[in-house]
Amino acid sequence: MSQFEYECAITGALERGSQSDDSDKLDDLPVGWTKITIARRQYNPKWVLIQQTKDSMVEGLLAQFPADISEIHRYSVTLQIEAQFHSLEQATPMYARDVDDTVYISDAGEIADTINEIRDTLGLEAIGDAEDDADEVPEDAADESHLPHDGEVGD
Repeated sequence: MSQFEYECAITGALERGSQSDDSDKLDDLPVGWTKITIARRQYNPKWVLIQQTKDSMVEGLLAQFPADISEIHRYSVTLQIEAQFHSLEQATPMYARDVDDTVYISDAGEIADTINEIRDTLGLEAIGDAEDDADEVPEDAADESHLPHDGEVGD
């Protein structure tokens, strides 16, 4: 039995995790429960600072030259600054996960409408009541004609 206790983000109901089976990548999430993870990509603040520093250095060096500086000089200065920061840029990812929240929702029948409203808002198909889903047996599991009978050997 799991030591982890899941809390429904809508009802506050608590339930211990079921047996751990990671074949579906949901660890020991109770049967019928839903796991929702929200992750958002943002620019890495350190990467942004590196870009701003490079731009400032280029502009600072170009300010020391006459106003009619040629494009070749501008390119040369930019290339030198970029070379100085190359290693640091390679070690600094451009993006970082800004938000990485996970919530769990129980399969309580009284919140089925709320869950389906959320799914509808996100453009997902509505699901039936968790109690109805638990009673359903997949068609291939209900058809036992492919199983060997007593005394028979399977293929």
